Amino acid sequence: MSDQKKFLTREQDLVESIKAWTDSPFIGDDCAVVTDGVLLTTDTLVEGTHFIWPLISPRDLGWKSIAVNLSDVAAMAGRPRHLLVSITLPCYLDKVAFRELYEGMIECSKTYGTQIVGGDLTKGPVLSISVTVQGQVHENGCLLRSGAQPGDLVIVTGDFGASRAGLWLLLNQPETISNYPQVMSAHVRPLPRLCESWSMVRRTSGRGALMDASDGLADALSQICRASNVGMDIDLEKLPIEAETISIAQLAGADPVDWALYGGEDYELVGCIPESRLKDWVEDNPFKMIGIVTDTDEINLKYGEKAYPRLDLSKCFEQIEF
Repeated sequence: MSDQKKFLTREQDLVESIKAWTDSPFIGDDCAVVTDGVLLTTDTLVEGTHFIWPLISPRDLGWKSIAVNLSDVAAMAGRPRHLLVSITLPCYLDKVAFRELYEGMIECSKTYGTQIVGGDLTKGPVLSISVTVQGQVHENGCLLRSGAQPGDLVIVTGDFGASRAGLWLLLNQPETISNYPQVMSAHVRPLPRLCESWSMVRRTSGRGALMDASDGLADALSQICRASNVGMDIDLEKLPIEAETISIAQLAGADPVDWALYGGEDYELVGCIPESRLKDWVEDNPFKMIGIVTDTDEINLKYGEKAYPRLDLSKCFEQIEF
C-alpha cells in the first residue's frame, strides 16, 4: 500500500496533528474507547455553521443536537448511556425558545434510552450547543474504521443526499418544504442508526469496519480506506438516494449523486463486512451493498457500467479554514 495521505481532508489532517501533539492512542474513530469499554464522544452545533436560525425550530434543533452525537456511538455499534449538554446562549434567545430547545433534546434522549445528566450554560454572540456522550461498547464487540479487509463488502444504511436536499429547500424554496417530508425530516430530525449498528455487530461479532457519514459518503469511504490501509470499488448506481432528493436536485440543477457523496449530514452508516456474514442475512438486514474492499490504495467509482469522476475530498464539508 502506498500513499494513504491522499484520503485526508484538511480537517482530518488537522486531527492527525492533534493526535501527534497529544500522543493519544484514543483519537481516530467516532468515539474514544477508554477504560472498561467506555465510549466517549462530543460534538458541537454552531449557529451559522451547522444551522441557520430561525430556519430550524428550537425543538428540532434540540433533537438534532442529541441525534448527531448518538450517531457517533452508532458508528461504533455502541450503546449510549449519559449526556452532558453545554449551551452558549445569545441575547436574542428567550426563555420560551430555550425550553423548546430542551424539550427537543429530552425527546431525542428518551427515544434512544439515554439521559441528560449535566452540562454548562454561558452567554455568547451566537447559539452554540455542545453535547458529550458516555456510552458502552456493545456486548458483541466494537466496530472501528480500521477493521476493513480486502474482499469485504461495502454496505450502507438509509438514503444519501437527503439532508443536502432539505437544506437547499430551506434556503431557496421554503414555501415548498411541506411537499418534501422525507428530506426535511432527514435535515432537521436525523435518526441515529443505533439499532442498525447493533444488528451488524451481532452479525459480525466485531469483525468489520463502521463509521457514520456525517461529513459525506466520500469522507466516510476515505476514512475507512485510510484507517484500514485498503482501497474500494464502489458502484454508485447501487447507492440509496431518496426520490425526493432526486427531484430537488433537478430543481437545483445539481447531480443527486454529487449531493450523496459530498452533501454531508446524512448520519447514515457506512460499513465493511465479510461476504460470508452478509450472504444469508435477509430477515433484519437494514444495509445495502454498494461495493467491495480491495487491496489497492485507490477508491474507484463507477455508475453501473460507466466510470465516474474520482473522489474530490475538497468538496466535503469541513470545519476549518486553514
